[in-house]
Amino acid sequence: MTSLNSKPGLFPAIFLGALLASLSPLTGPRADDWPHWLGPKRDGASAEKGWLKKWPAAGPPRLWEQNIGGGYSSIIISGGRLILFHRIEDTLHIDSLDAATGKRQWRFSYPTDYEDLYGYDSGPRCAPAVYQGSVYTLGPKGVLHCLDLGTGKKRWAVDIRTRYSIGPNFFGTGATPLVTDGKVFCNLGGIQFLTGDRKPDGMAFAFDAKTGKELWKTVSDGGSYASPSLAEIDGARQLFIFHRGGLSCYDPATGKERWKFPWHARFRDSVNGATPLVVGDKVFFSATYGIGSVCLQVKKDSYKTLWKDDISKRGRILDIHWTPPNYLDGHLYAFSGRNPPDAMFKCVELATGKVKWEWRSYFYRGSMIYSDGHFIAMGEFGDLALLQLSPAGHKELTRVPRVLSSPAWTVPTLSGGLLYLRDTKKLICMDLRVKKK
Repeated sequence: MTSLNSKPGLFPAIFLGALLASLSPLTGPRADDWPHWLGPKRDGASAEKGWLKKWPAAGPPRLWEQNIGGGYSSIIISGGRLILFHRIEDTLHIDSLDAATGKRQWRFSYPTDYEDLYGYDSGPRCAPAVYQGSVYTLGPKGVLHCLDLGTGKKRWAVDIRTRYSIGPNFFGTGATPLVTDGKVFCNLGGIQFLTGDRKPDGMAFAFDAKTGKELWKTVSDGGSYASPSLAEIDGARQLFIFHRGGLSCYDPATGKERWKFPWHARFRDSVNGATPLVVGDKVFFSATYGIGSVCLQVKKDSYKTLWKDDISKRGRILDIHWTPPNYLDGHLYAFSGRNPPDAMFKCVELATGKVKWEWRSYFYRGSMIYSDGHFIAMGEFGDLALLQLSPAGHKELTRVPRVLSSPAWTVPTLSGGLLYLRDTKKLICMDLRVKKK
């Protein structure tokens, strides 16, 4: 979930450092794109190396920053373009900016009347995606757009909730689409809690990425805030969707459900929000609201449970609200807990579910990315940190307080040695490139 406060408004843009950037000789890492949710491989990691690890107390230098509208959508980078999805008053905007300067290249806008039922920010939740020269966005009322990456012109649009008569979810539409293999995979649904003979009110879809034509649809147990995951396991392409009722495995070509693992809270006011993590033949997924985590070993048409939380006991191995865990060398590093007072930062062995350590940190329900032996973490109250993590413990190298305003629920983006951070009011570009001596 690109998660769940503030009333957005329009503010003038402030660009800092663009001239200095053009004059200073810099040697940076390979400029990997960050084209979709959770980065190049959808795992919260970047292959970039050689970026700045020694930060001043005030944090890395700010190349530029500007005030923006509301929303929690993460920042997408492709070919030197930054794609920003945000809301100003009653309009949703998809902006293409120059990633190095913040200068706007084009804007596509459309009206919205979405209002969050619980008083959180009413901007977009889903991250954009860039795929084969197009930009894809899914708004909080379930309207899917495909735009030309170079011009911002609309190629096609589908109002999914209206077309398929899908009811509203707790916090609007918030499961970022997965765009790959010529398809746009979506997971939408309402708040119906599936018990007894109640009808399912969720659907999974595949749309043609070029035309928006429906390729298949299938009924699921209801809406969630977890993006689909796709992997090849045991010689078969496997599409994993963590919907309201649990995790389903689908054939991505046809939408046929291969199997389902029920996993959901025992009360109505709850959501499944974290994207499933696939590591080899293992699939990990987690939810809060008293339910916890599961790790499965997947075969072509079946699975085996490696471990899961025992809901009859107190305490959970991991109960992740929305930020997927980061995986490194057999271990998960994750923000666990429903609310700030009970949120913990944990290291868990993936194969066994053994908790190696836990830290009652200032991140609470934070977010984090990994690159070049280090973790860049953003706490939900706006603190930025550079960390080194291992099963032996955690080491804080630098902490920069209140870089963003609360709630800072958007995962950081790293591309071309530049670090992008946003909240519901501000977008910041920090320069992690190392100057030549």
